[in-house]
Amino acid sequence: MIPRGIGLLGGTFDPVHEGHLALARAAKDALRLVRVDFLPAGNPWQKDLVSPAEVRLAMLELALDKMAGFRIETLELMRLGPTYTRVTLKTLRKRLGPSIPLVLILGGDQWRNLHTWRSWQELAEYADLAVCRRGREALQTSPEVASWAKSRMTSAEALTEAPAGGIAFFDMAPHEASATEIRRVIRTQPFAEAMKKVDGWLPLEVAAYIRAESLYGAH
Repeated sequence: MIPRGIGLLGGTFDPVHEGHLALARAAKDALRLVRVDFLPAGNPWQKDLVSPAEVRLAMLELALDKMAGFRIETLELMRLGPTYTRVTLKTLRKRLGPSIPLVLILGGDQWRNLHTWRSWQELAEYADLAVCRRGREALQTSPEVASWAKSRMTSAEALTEAPAGGIAFFDMAPHEASATEIRRVIRTQPFAEAMKKVDGWLPLEVAAYIRAESLYGAH
C-alpha cells in the first residue's frame, strides 16, 4: 500500500527521548504515513514548569536531524497563551485542504483522559485519531469517549482512507523512557551517573545539549 497522510505527534518533549522517537516510527509504519510531524506544545494548559520553547525545539532539531520522514511543526510554539489541540487541528486542516489525511497520534494516557480536553468531540472533524497500545496494555477511556468512538473505529491500515473522522489502535513494543524520570535523575545525581541510570533513553546529541546548557540542574 502506498503511504499517505501526515501523522501529528504532540507533546512537551521536555526532553525528547527515544520513547518519543520509537512511537513516531511505530505510527509511521503501522499507519503507512508519508511522514510524522512532531508538534511541541507552546504553553500547555494542563502542565506547569515546562522548559522554554526554544530549548525544547533545539533538542527536537538535534534528535530528528538525521531521521528521514520526520519533521517539526512549530505552530503551537508560535501561539501566545494556552494551546488547544482542536484549534491546532482546525488550523492545519485549513492549511492542508480537505483531502489530505491528517492523523493525531495519541498515547494510552491521552486516550484515557481525552474527556478532559477542551472540545474533544470536535477533534475528528479535522483529523483521524490513532491510539498507541504498548505491548499488552489494555486501552481504557471514559464512557462518553468510548460511546463517541464506537462508530468511528477502523483498522490501522484503513485509517487514512478518509482524511478525518476515523479512530484506530496500533501497537508498539513497550519503551521505558520517561521525561519525568530523566529530569529527576539529572537533577539529583552527577551527570555521568545520571546518564548511566537512563542509558539508551536519550539521543546522544540531546544528552550532550542538556549537559552543555546545564538543563534540569545538570551538574
